[in-house]
Amino acid sequence: MSPSEPDRAVLSPSEVATALRSVTEAGWLRLRMIARYYANICSLEAEDLLQTALTRALAGERQCPVQVDVIRFLAEAMRSIASISLKSDGRQEAAQERHPVLRLVAPEGEEPDPEGAFAPSPEDALASEQEAARIKAAILGLFNDDPIAQFVIEARMEEMDAEEIRALTDLSKVAYASKLRLIRRRIDQAFPQGWTQ
Repeated sequence: MSPSEPDRAVLSPSEVATALRSVTEAGWLRLRMIARYYANICSLEAEDLLQTALTRALAGERQCPVQVDVIRFLAEAMRSIASISLKSDGRQEAAQERHPVLRLVAPEGEEPDPEGAFAPSPEDALASEQEAARIKAAILGLFNDDPIAQFVIEARMEEMDAEEIRALTDLSKVAYASKLRLIRRRIDQAFPQGWTQ
């Protein structure tokens, strides 16, 4: 890199296109499920939401940081597009009731910031984020053969309720309960002592 060339921390549109070509069928399934989830809270159809995110990414209007997986990037893009659509539709209050904002409570003896949230130190936040990412990757890796299970796990991590997950996956109550049992069994077998790594 020459001294005049800026340190690039985002993928170029052609690099995004290359990353999209390597997305597996399971990855596309996850993206479609995520699009259906966010389409429920805005006026856009799921397919339009996904296409808008793809178009903006390929046009360079939305930039994917190099360290972010393209599926996660597109999921965040769809969330943002749905949020903007929601605000323009005037349905934000209803969505906030359905998906309330959670705030951390300051430990005893520490003052929260003006908005009432406790901000951990940058080092603690980074360490926590990295540990959470390691745990998530290890758990999802147990289900590389089962994209529906991966989606259920991620949706539960995002605190999506069971009814929404079933609607997005087209699982019946019985099939959903069965999938949860499979997930629990496989995690228990892989980590009989809990997360100790």
